[in-house]
Amino acid sequence: MYNSCGLLFLSFGFTMLEFITCDSDGSLLAGECQRMDINHGKPAQNGEAPFKIEPEYKEVTDSELGKNIIVSLRASAQFKGFMLDARKCDECASAGRFHLIQTEPNNSILICDDRVVAQSNNQRKTIVNVLWIPEETGVFFFRAAFVEDFSIFWLRKPIILTTTASPTTESTSHSTQTSPTVALASPPQCLQYMRYALALLLFSRLCFLGGSSLLMIFRPASKMATMIASVFEPASKTIAVIFVLIKLIKYECACECDSLQIVFSALTVAAMVSSLLHTLTVFLYCGPSHELRKCWLCAIIIVGLMNTIITTTAIFFEIWCFQERWLPLLMGVFVVWEFMLYLGSVCCEQMEKYRSRKNQNRTAEKRISPWLFMFIIFSVFNAMFTAALITGVSLVKTKNS
Repeated sequence: MYNSCGLLFLSFGFTMLEFITCDSDGSLLAGECQRMDINHGKPAQNGEAPFKIEPEYKEVTDSELGKNIIVSLRASAQFKGFMLDARKCDECASAGRFHLIQTEPNNSILICDDRVVAQSNNQRKTIVNVLWIPEETGVFFFRAAFVEDFSIFWLRKPIILTTTASPTTESTSHSTQTSPTVALASPPQCLQYMRYALALLLFSRLCFLGGSSLLMIFRPASKMATMIASVFEPASKTIAVIFVLIKLIKYECACECDSLQIVFSALTVAAMVSSLLHTLTVFLYCGPSHELRKCWLCAIIIVGLMNTIITTTAIFFEIWCFQERWLPLLMGVFVVWEFMLYLGSVCCEQMEKYRSRKNQNRTAEKRISPWLFMFIIFSVFNAMFTAALITGVSLVKTKNS
């Protein structure tokens, strides 16, 4: 009887030890840091895991060494356990060091000399945020093993490296696996094309403001400047559309703000069409004594407003893809500044009409027109706003980089 009880106790004890080792404290997983195996005595799931790592990979440059990078584990279903690390290849050692975020729930611990993150308890969770600090440059892949329950778990997804080497090299042997291939060069080029398109839209907006057709209503003498600017504006938008089409056709890009970029692409095409209509309307200019003057004024106001609204909306949609919030804030100030330009033009025009009626019996004094003085100041600030935004678009990181 004692022997039977002893065997029962040992069997139950080992079962509990296995349960605790696999589902509770992740510090017991230190021996699995390299392979991330899950030994639950059951087969791993073969389907796509309902878990997501953001970012899935990171290209580290010299300027990013020693800086914090937020890594998130997200799930549509709750999970109990996990192991997360960063490495350059499947057989490479874990790279960089992780740090816990003090404001996050206490559901993670650091193991293997802080190079791997694991669960600190077996409580159910749907998101885990940690900090990763790179110690060398290169492309690092974030991989994790997930445990939804004792019998339901997913192993670490293999790292598939693209290569142009000959078939006899060792690296090409990985290409026979069925996991999706990660094209390392595509995401940076995707973002670069969108940066080019956004910079061109900002430049086209500067051209529109510099020779605004709406100002022709108040100052018919500005016709030539408006016609010149109305040629550069659709030209820059056409080039922007070409960049967008190259990005859509040549590259299959996946990023955090995919929906925003789809809207941006559609609005860029719409902005090009509205810009062409605007240019056509400008060249159909009807002077103050023309019989179709009123019809032309209505057309230029409608097309001009439609053009600037579509272009500005497209810029706002793409700017939200950047990490720094000062970019949309600066763009908002720029829009307010544009409104002040039109309001100031109306005020200056009314002031000059009042002054001309008041001094109609006096000799006209030679002095700079208030309207011209105001337009020069606004043009300088418009150029400064545009230069600052284009610089920010060129340098600031996007949300998925």
